[in-house]
Amino acid sequence: MISVVAPAGYRWDPTGRVAAGIRDLIGERLAARPPHAAVVVDRLLHLTGDYRLAALFLRPDTPDSIVRLCERLAATADPHDRARLQHELGRQRFARPGTATVVLAGDLEQVLTAPDGTTCAYVPDPTQQDTVRALLHDFGTGLSEFVESQHEVPGPNARIRQGIVKSWYLPDGTRVVSKRANPAKPGRFAREQRAYHDLATRLAGSVTFGRSRQLQLAPLLATIRDGTTGRVYAIWRWVPGNTVEAMLTAPGDHRPLLHDYRDLMDALLDRGVLWGDLSPRNILVHGGTYHLVDFEKTHVIDDIPVPHPQRVAYCRGQVGIEELGVLCPPEELRACLYGYFDPDSWHLNDSGPVPFPPRPEVTAVLAGRGITTPGLGEYNRVDRQIWQVRAPDRDPLSGKIRYPGLVNFRVEHYLSCAGHDDPGDYDRKATEILIAAREHGCFDATVHALTVFVDEVERQFVTAEVADLLAGNDTEPVTPPYAAIRAFTDCIDVLDAARPDPGRFQAACATLLKELP
Repeated sequence: MISVVAPAGYRWDPTGRVAAGIRDLIGERLAARPPHAAVVVDRLLHLTGDYRLAALFLRPDTPDSIVRLCERLAATADPHDRARLQHELGRQRFARPGTATVVLAGDLEQVLTAPDGTTCAYVPDPTQQDTVRALLHDFGTGLSEFVESQHEVPGPNARIRQGIVKSWYLPDGTRVVSKRANPAKPGRFAREQRAYHDLATRLAGSVTFGRSRQLQLAPLLATIRDGTTGRVYAIWRWVPGNTVEAMLTAPGDHRPLLHDYRDLMDALLDRGVLWGDLSPRNILVHGGTYHLVDFEKTHVIDDIPVPHPQRVAYCRGQVGIEELGVLCPPEELRACLYGYFDPDSWHLNDSGPVPFPPRPEVTAVLAGRGITTPGLGEYNRVDRQIWQVRAPDRDPLSGKIRYPGLVNFRVEHYLSCAGHDDPGDYDRKATEILIAAREHGCFDATVHALTVFVDEVERQFVTAEVADLLAGNDTEPVTPPYAAIRAFTDCIDVLDAARPDPGRFQAACATLLKELP
């Protein structure tokens, strides 16, 4: 029997239900295979932590040549050799050499605006053009199938994503990350690619900030349009390191890290860069180097440096409450953004207009309350309410730091993954529920209930992914766990309906706690 059923990426589940479900799924396939198959699966999981490889090995329709490659991979100790074998697995499955006419574009716009049926790539580094040309020629019309079959890069708070960001290897074993355009967010991908180009120009050369830290963009290898599917991919070299988010949620003194974060932000602002996704999850730290990824909301402006009033407005946007505010206790947030973010100075009764771009989370709550043109005081009061329920605090039972604001992220994320009609509205409802719970004296119970329900959705998504892989679906989105999704949205709807009445809300919360999955 295999001994490794929950490699590093799946040890987050303290209930053990994910491990048990995956063990059962794999066990069913192993029962019909010779004894050595269990050893191969165990070794694949131990070496790579990727169930895609184990599922490929176990599927009855897998050709013998691919099975033998999986066995070689399981027996290979050298990581670089394994990386080349993983590429070879994909090549043998999907490559159709010479079936696509490949054009190396002279600039990014030629790729972003290319007509249907054109396979083309923009490669900013001329020394990499032969590598990209060979890759595209080799895979031909099978490029998208190859990329979509690769291992998804999970986020720290989202083990299942939407197949947008994948990790794979070039023929020489170089690890890369690819990101494709998200059809649910039209126009964002093109804006990100243009923003990256503008950033690379503005930040050309070595950028040193703060305490001799280095600022670098994740190195872009190519932007590619697959003529067969029309999908566009940006491919970056893999950047090692930990995200700032992971570091902030780990035990320890976070002051030096937050000092670096502030210095990094100022370094960008001093150069006229308003990086709208200055999220701790989009900053990778490796030694003294800080790599930036994800540039969908980035603007490079002519004002150098960015004026102080615009910096204040910038921190009232996503950076303050939505990014740092859900990870840092209020005192750490205030210290990090000192001079830019001062909630004590917010006017709570000012009827004048909001003088900065409103944050979507605030406008959504206001709109849900029937307010479409709020005054500044009204906006500030709601913003303060949101901060109070999303800021980290201590769980009264475990004594550990908890992050209620991340519940909202997971609500919208997993409903989006399930193709729900209006995930954003459930994000708004979850925020209103937490605000009501604070007012009605049952905040801890409500956070616990929402967390348990979204945890169950995540567990079932992860198990469904393995089931899909074993069934042969490794290029399409994961089949959503509809029953768990429905139970979760029902939970939110019940609490949302009970919000106006403290007694009814407390009773609804108590009932849900008794019925937790």
